[in-house]
Amino acid sequence: MNGTRISPKLYIWKNSRLYIGTSHIPFRKYTLAWSQLLVSIHGKMRIQLENGTEVATRSCLIKAGSVVNEAHINTSNAVIAIYYFNPISQDFLILQNQMNNASKGIYYKHPTEDHLVQQLRHIFKESFSANQTYQLCQEAIVQPHLHQTIIKTFDPRIIETLQNIRKNFSDSISVSDYAADVHLSESRLNKLFKDQIGVPITKYRLQLRLSVGIIRLAAGQTVTEAAYGAGFSSSAHFSTCFSDMIGIQPSTTFLRLPYMNAIISDDVLKAVLPATLCTSS
Repeated sequence: MNGTRISPKLYIWKNSRLYIGTSHIPFRKYTLAWSQLLVSIHGKMRIQLENGTEVATRSCLIKAGSVVNEAHINTSNAVIAIYYFNPISQDFLILQNQMNNASKGIYYKHPTEDHLVQQLRHIFKESFSANQTYQLCQEAIVQPHLHQTIIKTFDPRIIETLQNIRKNFSDSISVSDYAADVHLSESRLNKLFKDQIGVPITKYRLQLRLSVGIIRLAAGQTVTEAAYGAGFSSSAHFSTCFSDMIGIQPSTTFLRLPYMNAIISDDVLKAVLPATLCTSS
């Protein structure tokens, strides 16, 4: 690396994300909106088991909807990479069956942990494109011979609702309207969505908007532009949500070199940003 300081990396794809850090970040208490795979690229994390004892590990799988904090997952001696799963992919379900159960919604020890750590270190040190990194992640996270495995069939009405949310993320569409689109009652859609995705529709949409806001910040927009472009009612609301999840106030500086190297796939940029920003980014 020739003594050059490497910044944390944030890869953003259409249905998933990858963050690779350079130092310890406190695991703040919150409810996960997306299922995640935590991997320690240096050191080990400590996971609390159901019986109160702890185990040291380099990988931890967490289901969307789980409430976590440093008491459950202690990363104080680890440098962490976080992979955020596509909510309707089979990847999380495959790993859930392969990893050890720690407590409700939390699992540890990836089946090919050493290879996964090495691959993430490789991604961190080298300059891969968003598409190249995505392929490397897919190969390392789920063993190639399992890529076609179907563990669970997602309800087509939930898939359609997810598509509608993504298509209209910045609009204030009510849950009852989403329910009417798939011919369900509001209560039935809410229950089915949470059962299949792990969190309520409103929380999922909030996290999607936050992701869009981060993309816009990384592309150089102001906090206010990013907030309104992502569908937040105000920059203050966006800042509060950002701070709750990331731990600091949002700024374009944080998401640019040397503080962060954000690599966003072309299809995401085209879907999220105005055409003028896409061509200039």
